[in-house]
Amino acid sequence: MTIRRIATGVFAAAAFTLPAAGGAQDDTQPLETVTVTGSRISYRDLLDTPAVAIRRSGDYLLLPITLVNDTRSEDGRKREIYATIEKRIASSGKRFELVHDDGYPVLLDARNHQVPLGKKEKRPDVSKVELSVRTAIGGEPSKAGELTRALRSFVDKAERVGRTEIDAGSETALSLTRPERFRYDLVKAIAEDTAKVRAPLGSGCRVSVDGLGSRIEWRRVSAAERLLYLRTT
Repeated sequence: MTIRRIATGVFAAAAFTLPAAGGAQDDTQPLETVTVTGSRISYRDLLDTPAVAIRRSGDYLLLPITLVNDTRSEDGRKREIYATIEKRIASSGKRFELVHDDGYPVLLDARNHQVPLGKKEKRPDVSKVELSVRTAIGGEPSKAGELTRALRSFVDKAERVGRTEIDAGSETALSLTRPERFRYDLVKAIAEDTAKVRAPLGSGCRVSVDGLGSRIEWRRVSAAERLLYLRTT
């Protein structure tokens, strides 16, 4: 008897709607850190998720923020936005960090915080910049709610300079560093599952697994966790 087992399948849907976002690694982008925002995953999406997968905590929980300033002069807008960023950095302590996404995450500090400013749509006299405030999850995904409240409180209490306003995003994002470091954990899980499938079918059963060389993919399955899996092409 021969069974050709493919590293893909069905992941059982939970009894509630999962905030999630999925993606494969893009060969044109750096693979050191991947970040996903929250979105609603449908039951059909869950049916497209492999049966063999592992859950892993993200490294950082992020809250997107937008700094907007409508001071008349462009130089004035820059000064006030950068001064607001400086104050946020100075008050962040060891718990929070400010990050600018310029194709890859750039950690801001007192010497490196003057990021490029954009213009608000239809308002050439309004400048804005999009950043994220992040905090380490520390391997404790159960504290996601507490961490989210702390992020929002940190933003709400921010001192604004001049006419700078800070708008916080409605959803958090989840960051994971080097997802490929979990490849062998995932391969082990697939091997164990394959052995369980083969056992009741007898020693004459041959199992072939395809897709082990593919890139790791993921979905966000909770506020602080991702589901990692491999898929055949």
